[in-house]
Amino acid sequence: MSWRLLFLSLLCLSTGCGHYGLPPSTASHGHLSLAMDAYLDDPSSYERRIAQGTNFGFVTTDALASLRAPSVELEPDQAPRVFEEAVQVLKGNPSDEELRRAFGELRAACDADHEQACVFLKEQVQPAVILEAAAVRPMKREPRFTHAEYALIILGCRLDVDGRLRDCQVIENGPEHEAEHLIAQLSMDRYKPWMLAGHPMSRPYTVNFLPVYGSNRSPDLSTELKLEWARKRVGWSPTSTSAWTNLAAQLAIHAPDHPHYPRVLARAYALAPEYWWIATEMAWQRVQAGQHADALMALRPAIRRSSLSLGERPNPYVLETAAAAHFGLKQCTEALAQQRKAVELLPAQWPAPERERFQRKLQDYQSSCAPSAPAAH
Repeated sequence: MSWRLLFLSLLCLSTGCGHYGLPPSTASHGHLSLAMDAYLDDPSSYERRIAQGTNFGFVTTDALASLRAPSVELEPDQAPRVFEEAVQVLKGNPSDEELRRAFGELRAACDADHEQACVFLKEQVQPAVILEAAAVRPMKREPRFTHAEYALIILGCRLDVDGRLRDCQVIENGPEHEAEHLIAQLSMDRYKPWMLAGHPMSRPYTVNFLPVYGSNRSPDLSTELKLEWARKRVGWSPTSTSAWTNLAAQLAIHAPDHPHYPRVLARAYALAPEYWWIATEMAWQRVQAGQHADALMALRPAIRRSSLSLGERPNPYVLETAAAAHFGLKQCTEALAQQRKAVELLPAQWPAPERERFQRKLQDYQSSCAPSAPAAH
């Protein structure tokens, strides 16, 4: 299961997924971009997944653990040399430390818009895959308090080159405090480790476990309770990237005008500046504030995600945000290209008012960017 589907699944389980089908055109920008990402992941089962909030049980992902700013920052003119040096290292027999350094340098070169580095990462990085999971997990039992089925256990581990998880630390323990029991079992799991250009590489790895309490059928919570549970996760685990990202998503869906939303989004962005949705939402907020250069800087991870996607369609809301930032900087060529692509990629099934809004924005850019006619003499 992809990490994007995992995020939607956990979001459904923590919210109850009271909304069915495609989002309304009146939904917030953050809500629409999340829904679009889920739709692009699997259009055929989108409405069923939204409606059911399917419980996927035990899942693993390193999506958030790997979303850290690269240790190296490069200017565009430095990127080609650093890229070539990293590739040369990978042609030999590098140590794990050399692999991790080369990986950081390749990401930094890609961040500096060196296309060869982005292509190399897309072709030469293979994410970890679980091969064998321990048979025993925390048992289904009745919780000690109401609605405990919305608890989530998150562990931050290191996946070594031998395919074993080590040095697991508790990020979120949930109210039932079962993380220690889970850690004891993880050493029995076996993975195919991360691979970079054919070399196994150690990487951070996050384990997410959604305990099953009581009935498998989650009750339909009110909006107030959905937001309350998201806030409780932040209260239980104030340094958890996942908890803050979840709270930001809850507010974007259920209370986008809440006065705390900008602060929650800023906190989530500080923890996960490379998570595409957080980066896009922060960029959108900056566009609305007229901070167009800062918006493009925040948006870079989401744009890079599009360039690294293999066989996936870029999210039109990411492109729309980029277009608005370029237009604010009077970069008409870039703004028109991004908005035109966003219009082309909107699914025909998407709400008509949204498709019309995207088209109107393209027409506005075209009118504003058209060269002025010479004055008559």
